[in-house]
Amino acid sequence: MLKDTDELDQFRITVQHLESCRDLVLEGGEARCRAALIILDHVSEVILYRIINQEYEQDDMFRKVIPEKYPPKLRRQIRHSFRSKLEVVTKTHKLPVIVSKALTILHDYRNATYHHDKHNPVVLPVLARIALVAAADLLARTAAGFSNTGFGGQTEVEWLRRYGLTDSLIWADTVAKAIANELKRDVRPRLTTVKEAFVADVQTRLAAICKMLAELFPNSRSEVIDKMLKRYEFRRQRPELESTLSETFRTLNYKIAAGHGDEVTREEYDAAETEFRTAYELRLEKFNQTCRHRDLDSIRDQIEPLTNEKNFRAALVRYSTLDKLLASFEQSTYRCYIEMEWAAEMQADIARGK
Repeated sequence: MLKDTDELDQFRITVQHLESCRDLVLEGGEARCRAALIILDHVSEVILYRIINQEYEQDDMFRKVIPEKYPPKLRRQIRHSFRSKLEVVTKTHKLPVIVSKALTILHDYRNATYHHDKHNPVVLPVLARIALVAAADLLARTAAGFSNTGFGGQTEVEWLRRYGLTDSLIWADTVAKAIANELKRDVRPRLTTVKEAFVADVQTRLAAICKMLAELFPNSRSEVIDKMLKRYEFRRQRPELESTLSETFRTLNYKIAAGHGDEVTREEYDAAETEFRTAYELRLEKFNQTCRHRDLDSIRDQIEPLTNEKNFRAALVRYSTLDKLLASFEQSTYRCYIEMEWAAEMQADIARGK
């Protein structure tokens, strides 16, 4: 049976992950900053996970005499949610708002980068630096999940020499603060640089969206564009619905495609198609869209307030809100563009007799 990694090694591995991220961030480049962002999110969640397990162990010990803080259902929710783990640790370790907010926003951005390959190379260097500072602050505030823990013994720990820590007995809380300060040195971006990157990103993406909408709907009013935006947002929110509602209709199509069209009557086919499209449109009509054409003006109006933000947290929160709205516009307009291209190609093929 493999021996569990001891606490000092776990602490060392966490620090070395952060050191690697610092090297990646300082080297720069899209690929390195993307890798750093993903690793930093992983390290942060590992730290949160350690602390959550400690909370559960204490809860198991004391629930015999006081009501439990974490019943089974809540434990499952916390284990499967980054936000839930962060909320608990924010309360237990009194994390500053800037740290918890930054980690939450960067976790969302990491998910888009890691799972969907969606990221903006223009702001990645800035976001990676903010993420490293937030993760280092988490290390300093929580000692990587080893608060009130002492390491070491008779000899000094070799890998801590670079931080000027040569004592043989290591107190995790003190060491974590010293390491965090060193990790943040020459990494923390200036607020002006952050805001300039955010503003440039918003302006560039906004111009691209407006240009594409002008090409897709050269003479259309906002009502027409809103219908398109609503339909594609609905598709993203309910991707399974079309398949679920069209099962009968698709079954008839499969029969026809397999050469058994004689088994399908016109009345049966029309009825199935009408039932599917009516049910789908009914649900679409009830859907409350969050992305409308007029929101482009709202985004434009937010550029000046973003430029004037006085602290990192406010700038990051405002940019995160704009980024999500821009992403929704980008996904909808791009999808519309692709499908209109397909339709045009199909009509051209039909005209050529294909």
